[in-house]
Amino acid sequence: MTEALTRPGETALPKKKAKTNFLPYLLILPALLLLLLFFAPGIFYSFIQSFWKFSPVKGIIADWNIGNYTKFLSDSFYLGILWRTLRLSFTVMVIDLILAYPVAYFIVYRGGRWRGILILFVISPLLVTLVIRAMGFLMILGPGGVVNDFLLAVKLREEPVKMLFNERGVIIGLVQTEIPYMIISMIASLQRIDTSLPLAARNLGASSLQAFLRVTLPLSLPGVLAGSILVFVLSAGSFATPAILGGGRVQVMGTMVYQQEVILLNWPYADAIAFILLIVVALVISVGNRLVERGRYAAVFQ
Repeated sequence: MTEALTRPGETALPKKKAKTNFLPYLLILPALLLLLLFFAPGIFYSFIQSFWKFSPVKGIIADWNIGNYTKFLSDSFYLGILWRTLRLSFTVMVIDLILAYPVAYFIVYRGGRWRGILILFVISPLLVTLVIRAMGFLMILGPGGVVNDFLLAVKLREEPVKMLFNERGVIIGLVQTEIPYMIISMIASLQRIDTSLPLAARNLGASSLQAFLRVTLPLSLPGVLAGSILVFVLSAGSFATPAILGGGRVQVMGTMVYQQEVILLNWPYADAIAFILLIVVALVISVGNRLVERGRYAAVFQ
């Protein structure tokens, strides 16, 4: 093939061997070592312990069995908690997606010289701990809180709306807690889009809406998908916000692990619950990564 592509009298140049760049591997080496030394051993031990038994009298018994997993998967009560966790996480993800995209779009395309300050405002809630933010929602969403006082003042409600110690309050708290991650992911994706592409679509006769739906939105979907996965994972594994705003009435996987581990001292069963959640979350991440790698997200808009 090489000889056919060369002109008469010319000799084919030898191919240069591609040099292996070890710099990316060196950059991730410290974080990888940190995970291997301080994270992996605990995860491995918890996985082993999830197959052990627990006795209120003898404590943890190193007797291998799958009873903890079958106990969870065969009980409708525990499966209902898993379903509630996934449902709440998906609801939070969708709400954050709807709220975050306009904010990220405005910051990237209309932020101008104020873009850095706007991004700082977005990430500023992350400087406050989850417990403090959740405790703040107790005063905001309570019967005598700011929200209910406003609704009563403008005559939209005749009595306070119950927004605490139920799923409504947990969703509100998780939406506020996780939305910065969604916005940052979308900003990173939108900033990589060549601004000349939407302009070219406009020059070819597309309206502003068509240029957005056909060009900007499909190209920004990797960031949308990454942010959605991140919000879903963080919401599924959350503990502080459901525990405080749910008041013990809204059981999710995180609060159930806490109860089994700290209150009942049934560590093997708590580990089994945690690994079931880990497997579900890993499946969600795997599906999301496949969608990004294969580019199936853009096929919908073709």
